[in-house]
Parts: sequence; C-alpha cells; structure tokens
Amino acid sequence: MAGLRSVTVGTQNLEQTIHLFHNILGLNYERQGSKNAVRFGDADLSPGTRVHFIEVPNYTTDANHVLSIGLRTPTDLGLEEYQSILSQNEIQFGEVIEMNDHKHFEFKDGNGQFFDIYSNERNSGVPLGMPTDDSTVNPLHQIQGLGPVIVQVNEVLLTASILSKVFGLDHFAEYTPTTDADFKVQVFRIGEGGLGGELHIFQAGEPIDMAEYGSVEQIEFSTDSKQAYRNAVQQLEIIGIRYQTLEQKDSESVRITENSGLPFILTLEKA
Repeated sequence: MAGLRSVTVGTQNLEQTIHLFHNILGLNYERQGSKNAVRFGDADLSPGTRVHFIEVPNYTTDANHVLSIGLRTPTDLGLEEYQSILSQNEIQFGEVIEMNDHKHFEFKDGNGQFFDIYSNERNSGVPLGMPTDDSTVNPLHQIQGLGPVIVQVNEVLLTASILSKVFGLDHFAEYTPTTDADFKVQVFRIGEGGLGGELHIFQAGEPIDMAEYGSVEQIEFSTDSKQAYRNAVQQLEIIGIRYQTLEQKDSESVRITENSGLPFILTLEKA
C-alpha cells in the first residue's frame, strides 16, 4: 500500500476520545506504549486506516497545522448512517457536500478538531481496510480508511517543494476552497492516489507558532518502493535537511520537520 499511512493529533482527554471514536464511531483501537497515546483504525489497525491521538494537558487546536482529517466509509449510505449516529449522540455535524464528485460532511471532536467523513463509493486508488466485528457500527458502513488530510503551513512553496522533490508526491491540482477565498489549496497525490492518497495544503493566514507543549501533530506517508525511499533519503542529504530514521521488523521510516513545525514521515513497507 502506498498512500496516507497515519495522522497524529492531540487530545485533552484520552478517555473522551476513545468514547467518541470507538464507542460511537465504531473504530477499532489500541493503547500505545505509554498510557497517554492511542491509535484507531480498521479491524487490523492497518496502515492507511490509522488516526493517532496523544493526550496533552492544556491541548488546544489554535496552533494546529492539521485542519481536517478525512475518514472513509464504503458508500453514500454510510454517510447517512454516521449522521444518524452523531445525531443520536447529540454531536453537531455539517450538511453533505461534494468535492470532486465525492460526498462528505464534517464534524468536530471535543477538542475542536475537524474530521470529514467521505463516501468511498465513487473512489479509486488506495483501498479501504477491513471492518471489525467488535464495533457499534454496521460492518457495511464502518469507517475503514483515511481520506484527504487538509493542512496549513507557513510557507506553502517551501513545503510543496519538500513534498514533491524529497518525498516524491505528485502535485496534480489546486482549488479555491470558498467563493470569497483569496488563496488556493494545493493538492498532492501520494502513491496510489484517490481519497486515501491526498494531502491538501495552503498558506496559513497568520504565522503558526509552536505550542508550549511542543510538536504533537504528524503526517505519515507510506511507499512500497525501495527506490523511492532511497531517493528521499538521498535528497535530504543533498539539501541538508536534518532527519531521523527508525527501522522496525516490517518497516523503515525517515522523519523530518518542515519550517512550520509540522513533522512528515515517509515509511517503507517491507512486507
């Protein structure tokens, strides 16, 4: 699989986040290492389905780079199912709208972080994961994959250059988010593309300063090409960007932090 692998954001209250994403939205989950982290995903917590949360005292989304995290349900009926679920739990949500022929709607978690649930009905590219039996949601409608992630950065041209020249993402589109917006959102395709392989970036209206508690957010891509991974490391060496590496049994990763303070990770899937 080559596409979005995982997205990490913060939360003020891990138990409330588990209640929302597991008990209400029906995602599978596991706590990670320390007690203040958890990840959600499909039945196998597969790459391409993972949303990670880190509990941080006094966490706020005011300085967030990640404005919206996309989550995919298999069909248009899944959108109706999730709107009904949110309504039953008195969670506000937006109307269903379309982006490039893909239907979706938005809601916010208790931290004020936006999420968009997309229908995968007209999508191609990065496939969905597997539904889990241990869920409050019908397997036909369960969220089973990441969708487009929308982020703001301090210098969009610089970030765009890193995404394309270092990580090999394909800049293939741009759009104006609203009729009165004076800027355009740049769309990058990762790996197999489609909703599960899109990153949307735009210039922040005000400079994003690092929060007192440091960097929490993180966006991870995956590739199954050893050459693409080697090229990324080589480009980092040539440009002189500082990076860290991590090698595990089934993967190898390189991590950088761009000038806005947002970390990006490229992971080579070895299996």
